[in-house]
Order: sequence, then C-alpha cells, then structure tokens
Amino acid sequence: MKTAYDFFNSYLFENISDADTLERMRNVISEFSSRAPKIIVMKCIDGRVHGSKAKGYPPTTVRFGRTDGNKVSLDMSNFWYWNRIDRVVKDAHFNTPETPALFIAFMHHSPRGHGCASHNSDDAAALKSVEDQVAAVRKTYKEGELFVMGGDTNTDIMAETLIFPGSYRIDTENIINYCNLKKPRDVFHEAFLKNKIDDVATSRNVDHKTPDELLSGIQPEFFTNFQTCLNMENYLLREITTMLNKDRGDLKRLIRPDILDYIFVTLDRVNMPKTLIGPILYQIIWNITYSLYQMILIDHLSPEDLERHLDHAEELVCYGDGFETLPRNKAVLVKTGRGDDMDALTVSKNVLEKNRKRYKQDHKLLVHINIEVMGEMMNWDDFNDNVGSRILTMRRNVDNVFGRDVAILTSYSYRDQKRFYPVKISKDDDRIVYPADVISEINSTLKFSNISLKAQEAIYKASFIGKA
Repeated sequence: MKTAYDFFNSYLFENISDADTLERMRNVISEFSSRAPKIIVMKCIDGRVHGSKAKGYPPTTVRFGRTDGNKVSLDMSNFWYWNRIDRVVKDAHFNTPETPALFIAFMHHSPRGHGCASHNSDDAAALKSVEDQVAAVRKTYKEGELFVMGGDTNTDIMAETLIFPGSYRIDTENIINYCNLKKPRDVFHEAFLKNKIDDVATSRNVDHKTPDELLSGIQPEFFTNFQTCLNMENYLLREITTMLNKDRGDLKRLIRPDILDYIFVTLDRVNMPKTLIGPILYQIIWNITYSLYQMILIDHLSPEDLERHLDHAEELVCYGDGFETLPRNKAVLVKTGRGDDMDALTVSKNVLEKNRKRYKQDHKLLVHINIEVMGEMMNWDDFNDNVGSRILTMRRNVDNVFGRDVAILTSYSYRDQKRFYPVKISKDDDRIVYPADVISEINSTLKFSNISLKAQEAIYKASFIGKA
C-alpha cells in the first residue's frame, strides 16, 4: 500500500532531478530568455493544460496565472491578478524595452475527452471567460507595453489556437490538416533534419545527434529528454528570430515552405510589433511539432492509458507557484488571483475525488502548498514574511475546503530553480507529511541566516537523493 509519505517522497525525488537539469542548463535558458518576450499566460487549473512545453518555453521563462475555468475577478481590487501582470510589464519595460510583454489568456476543450469541468464542458462559456479577460487587460495597458491575445488548447493533442487582435486566428490543427503533416519531422526542411546541428554547444548537449534522430520514434528525445528539449527550444528560437530579421526566405531552409506560407497569410495581416513576430512564429512552429508528437503517442496508447491521457487523472492539488516542471495531468494547479481561492480549491477537490473513483489510491487526498521566492532570504523576518506566514494563510483556505481528510506538503522554491524545499511551519498538524524539513535546525531569529539556510538546502538536496 502506497502511503502519502511514499507518494511525496517519490514526488520530491523527481523534482530534484528536474531542478538539477535546470541548474546545469541555466546558461541555455538565459540565452533563450534574452530573445523571447516577457510572457504571462492565464490558464485553467486543469492538469492537462499544464506547463509551457507545448509552447516551446523552458520552465522559469513564463509567468502563469491559473484559476478554475480561467475565471477571474477583473475588479482592480484583485491585487494578485493585476500584480502578476504588472510584474511582467515592468520586467519588459526595463529588460526588453524594444519588445512589449506578451499576455495570452487560454481556454481549453477536448473533442475526445471531457472539456472544462469548471464550465461544465461549455466551450462558449469558456471562451467568454477568455474574451472578458482580454478586453479588460487590453483596456488597462497600452499596446506598446503589453500585447494582448486569447487562445484555445485542444487538451487531447495540445494543439493551440492563437487569437490575435482583430479576431485573426492561427490554428495548429488547421495547419496540420492543410499541409498534410503526419510526423514531427514533417515540419522541417530535409537539409536541417539530416545534418548535425551547426551550433557547437547545442550539438554537444544533444549528444551530436541529428534533428531527424532526435525527432524519431513514439517518444522522441526531442521532447522527452529534458536537457535535449531545453537546448532545442533555445536553438530554434535563435534560428527563427535571426533568419526572420535577416531574410524571411532563409526560414525555408529550416521549415517547410508550405507551412511558412500558410502561417504568414494570417500573420502578415496582424498588427503587432515586429519584435514579436519571430517569437510568435517560433511558438506556432513548436506547437505544430509538439502536437504531431502527441497525435502519434495517443495512437499507440492502450485503452486504459488513453483514458488517463485524455481525461482527468490528476493525483494531487498544487496550490501556489513554481510547479512548471511537473508532467502533464499530474496535478490540478491552483494559483492565487481568482478573487476567491476557495472556489478554485473546491473545484480541484471535486476533480480529485472523481479521479479517485476511477483510479484507486490508498492514501488520503493530497495537497502541495508551495511559495515561490523571487530573491534571497537574508534573515528570519525575510523567511517569515515570504514563506512562513504565506503558507499559513494559504493553508487556512485548504482547511476550509478539505478539512481533515487530506495529507499536506508545504514547501518553498526559488523562481530560477523550481526545486521544492519542504518546511514545517506547524508542529501540531498530523495532516502535514514531511519527508524532510529544511528549516528544522534554524527555525528561530537567533539561528537563521542566509548562510545557514543555504547550508540546510544543500544538506537536503544531498541527503534526500541518497535516501531516495
């Protein structure tokens, strides 16, 4: 019988492995960020639309907002919602002054599975939530500081539709059908596929394999190997933006000409800053390739695995920030910012309870509360303000929705790491499940310092890997 402790133990070990890869590839991600716009994406809490992999953005490069059905209070008193957007706008203002920040609000649908649970699978209602957000955000910010878009995700194959100002749409599924694409390799020019990658660092990081080799098979390394995926994201964004700035025709030596021609029929009609055209084109190309991979994958799944892939199969609720490295359909993801977190937590609890009826679990319902820290914590007050008190506030919402029948993990992470550091804030709550407690030895004003915290974090990482 797998207990909640066993679950969280394995869960944290997987997180450490992914965080180590992010740490090794920090320079690659930094280079990607220097070419990409500062981006904020608003999504549903549905675990099937998790993360940024379908968009071709590495973890740490996208800020997410997640609410049930992407419903939010658009009143200016909703501090968490507007502050999340303001952060990205200010980041772009100072760090990419020639490129405005990018905002995309996504709905989602599922032709073969269940649609959005929060909207009772009503796609028109889901679209209305997106349109309301887009209108309010577009009204609040200048076009030169924030480019605002809508979007839709087919959760079956992760194909996206981007909805531009003027109601222009670019639909990945339409491109796949029009260009008769069958496999991920079909997106690229044959010369690019057959030759080793011409960038020395990228080639080394993908074991000197050709793109054709990386894209082959049901589970292509291009997407399933985390290090390879990060490097190919960086390489393709650099190539597409560089070629577009020099000579658009050069792109046809990388991407199939008919695909580019089809995309630019619409893209050329959209009024957008020139600095965004390359990154958005890259995002479209990546999503086409990723969707083709997903189409092949689901064709090879057993009926049982296909059901888990197409419909809800989340195992826990993740409440807070910093969960981008988790796999698809692992967790229902609830962030602050809806205007009423308990509504979102109630929907997430209902989803988990339905999942447990179909996929038996021996342990209690699972909730992971994580606080994402933006900078260093130098003293005890920093830790208490940024982590301790916020966990207690968020746990109160969990208490009201989940009651006693729940196992809880509480942790913090750094935005550029995504490594969860478990911390014990309450001593008298038997619902709290702790494979480790990073601050157990320094949990007071006299003992706490940045140096001692870093030491405890290093001990956790080393001892936890050894224990697992």
